Amino acid sequence: MSSLKLSVLDAFGELRASGLVRPAAEKFAGAWLACFLVMARGNIFAAFSLEHMLLATVCGSVGAVVTVLLLAQMDRTIDSVTRQATISAIATFVGDIFAHPSHFPPQWAEPVVTAAVSAAIAIALWHAKRWVRSA
Repeated sequence: MSSLKLSVLDAFGELRASGLVRPAAEKFAGAWLACFLVMARGNIFAAFSLEHMLLATVCGSVGAVVTVLLLAQMDRTIDSVTRQATISAIATFVGDIFAHPSHFPPQWAEPVVTAAVSAAIAIALWHAKRWVRSA
């Protein structure tokens, strides 16, 4: 009897890397974490509040929508670290602006810092995925 090997990703083709759900989920997580960390301003224990988590969720959700809007217009067969970092930075910047006013002046400073942290997370994730595939 032949074995039937199905994974969750095989059952749901849309969740593959060429689909939009997986990149949106990755960008949501990156934007959420970046927003959560930057909004805390170094005090991680003070950040564990429902308000901070909700604001980070808004930032991540808007970032995921922006990611889907960007990727729907692009050739998704090409994957590069520069592209991932740029999409993460733009999506997180827009998400942070929608989520809340800046915690420190000028108004654009916190979204820029959050976008940079999100881009760094995207770069780390891109390299981690390549490392896991090669191992």
